[in-house]
Amino acid sequence: MDNTEMLDRLVQLEHRQARIIPASTGQAGWSNHLETRLHEERDYTDALLTEVIARLQEKFSEIVAEAHAKHVRGTFDEKAAYKSFDIVAMDGASFIARKDNPGPLPGSGWQLLARQGSRGIAGPKGERGKDGKDGARLSGWRVEGYTATPIMSDGGYGPPLNLRSLFQQFLDEAQL
Repeated sequence: MDNTEMLDRLVQLEHRQARIIPASTGQAGWSNHLETRLHEERDYTDALLTEVIARLQEKFSEIVAEAHAKHVRGTFDEKAAYKSFDIVAMDGASFIARKDNPGPLPGSGWQLLARQGSRGIAGPKGERGKDGKDGARLSGWRVEGYTATPIMSDGGYGPPLNLRSLFQQFLDEAQL
């Protein structure tokens, strides 16, 4: 699905959410009609979210693989030639080259990214899951508008995800 198709699908979703046609057979008909429409909209939204999330995951994986291939160079080797933004490791720390041919490490041509810290104090031991089993797992999603809430295997809910800004960012990038 290309960016234009994705934009068209999102516009369709917004138009579908705006339409509600009252039933003509009293309160029971109204209720049945609304319930049917809600199921249709939920199914449509679920399918759209699944497509968008899969595409974003694919794009993210491509970007990470490209960045890794170009810049992550492994352990520093004083005989190797390095370019700007190359990332190396040395003595439990990682560094990024500030310029092409950054010179010896450490040095002014390198910027420290992260250094291994000392071990912290152990936290309290967590409780065992029900009947000694693992805790709740993700079993599905409840989707309402642009909010996706994880449904857990124990019947509880995880924190809701507001996806409107994610879709908007994706559409803004698609229009460039």
